[in-house]
Amino acid sequence: MTGPAVSILGVEVGCYTLTTLLTRVQELLQASGCSYIYGVNAHTLNLAAVDREFLQIVAGAEAVYADGASLRLAARVLGRHLPAKITTTDLWPEMCQLAVEKDWKFYLLGGEPGLARRAGLQAGQQFPGLQIVGTHDGYTDIFSPQTAAAINAAQPDVLWVGMGDPLQGYWAKVMRPQLQVKVIITCGGMFKIVSGELKRLPRSWRERGFEWLYRLWQEPQAWRRYLVGLPLFGLRVLSQRLTQASNRLPGSGERHR
Repeated sequence: MTGPAVSILGVEVGCYTLTTLLTRVQELLQASGCSYIYGVNAHTLNLAAVDREFLQIVAGAEAVYADGASLRLAARVLGRHLPAKITTTDLWPEMCQLAVEKDWKFYLLGGEPGLARRAGLQAGQQFPGLQIVGTHDGYTDIFSPQTAAAINAAQPDVLWVGMGDPLQGYWAKVMRPQLQVKVIITCGGMFKIVSGELKRLPRSWRERGFEWLYRLWQEPQAWRRYLVGLPLFGLRVLSQRLTQASNRLPGSGERHR
């Protein structure tokens, strides 16, 4: 990381750039056990604010990074700085390139039947030599021992879990003890973009923070997440800021004892 983590609604969000996040992934691939990496956005933290168990799952990840411009804005409101917005869709191609160079193997889990397979085929065409050793949808027997056994039999290094929040977090918590993979990366709806089912804005527009609006245009059924969720997230961050300011006032220590 490039600095201390930023606490946003109870989650310590790492001050990662894309380069330092990739370094962290490589460290975890060399470590013992099965680690998981969580990209958080306003929707993730809204859910965590009302679900303590999910909050603990997200906060317990070995790496938490800001997957959305709203997190950088929240950090500024709280008087802190996050150096970069790293969407999981930006992380993916960098990871694919490293996987080809370092002989890492990927397994894709999530989405409706066939989506992960289509994403894997598209990725294989884009990155010759990339090893996608298995795929599974996000609906069929996802919590079964047989699914864990199938993943382990494929011997992936990185398991990408794209089932949306909070399901992908609960899945990681429940299934991690049964898995022999080195790293789990939650990735939400990324497979839709990797497969070509959804398109991305040009980078210049993404950097201006308009990606959520373009995503809403493509998936209008998600309107509540954006049109209600983003203002709600903003109010929660403002509440945290006011609480922090109140705690710094003279005599606040006595009032809160």
